[in-house]
Amino acid sequence: MVIRWPPHSFRITLGLILFLGGIYAGHRLLFPPLPLVGIIQWTGEVKTFEDSLQGVTEGLREEGYQDGLNIRLEVRNARRDRDAAAAAARDFQKEGARLLITAGTLPTLIALKVTQDSKIPIVYTTVAAPGATGLARPAPPAPLRFTGASMEVPVIEQLRFLILARPALKRLGILFCTLTPQAVALGRNAEEVGLELGLVPIIRSVEDDHPDTLLKAVNDLLSHHPDALFIPTDPVLVRPKNLKIICNATSRALVPVMVANGYSVAHGPLMSYHCDFMEMGRQAGRQAARVLQGTPLEQVPPETPTIKRLSVNLKVAQDLNLPLPRQLLSQAYKFYP
Repeated sequence: MVIRWPPHSFRITLGLILFLGGIYAGHRLLFPPLPLVGIIQWTGEVKTFEDSLQGVTEGLREEGYQDGLNIRLEVRNARRDRDAAAAAARDFQKEGARLLITAGTLPTLIALKVTQDSKIPIVYTTVAAPGATGLARPAPPAPLRFTGASMEVPVIEQLRFLILARPALKRLGILFCTLTPQAVALGRNAEEVGLELGLVPIIRSVEDDHPDTLLKAVNDLLSHHPDALFIPTDPVLVRPKNLKIICNATSRALVPVMVANGYSVAHGPLMSYHCDFMEMGRQAGRQAARVLQGTPLEQVPPETPTIKRLSVNLKVAQDLNLPLPRQLLSQAYKFYP
């Protein structure tokens, strides 16, 4: 049976379709889709990454860019998984992202590789030692696709505070995990800086954070009688469970530990001289805003932390029977009881 539409019903239906289509087309013309800004976060479990992400959104907002108003921010948490970071970069590329913001060294390197045939600009944050981990700016005429704000506080500045806390420091223990390129680069840098300062570096590294492997490396290092232990920027060793293993051993030997992450001071180290992660994120957010405004990447140079903080654990100092000089305490931003 053939259904015959009354002529007037057909005209009404056709008119309605054309009317709705016109509204949709007009809406698309008057209100085009918001430009997508994709954010790839290495992990959401570490407060430093959360702080830097919050700083990024605040930095963008300071420059007039707000999610849902004139940009569309979409965050993907890679959960420390390289494949997940690569998938996020591919998805953002397919969706036509105007800009990628990467939080962490590995997601930045992965995003650059995945999108190497595109022109999507990348702004990084929460990156340590960019020059030593493949994020040095290429020399002209090579194309430039990235910039950002690093968390890198010069090792020499960190060690000077450690010497201030331990004036008799001569033998410097250095411990890092080889799983991340920034830890290796900064561990070697600490060795060079230690020699420049007249110290005797004692270096140990681990290939993973298996408890037995880590404890063996720490005990081996302590057998060489270091006066202090320095852990460079290392996202593996600063996990609370790993710091507990390290600091339990060093506290028995009365060896103070210095780390590069301020929040880690709550888990056993004596001190840290570090960047302000939220402010570093703001720096990256402001850089991202300039890129969205059309500023060429050549005119958006990489930045280092503008604000640095000293965090000290007073209970650890007391347990180590280590009196801290007023000159150091007066410069501390945060004390852990």
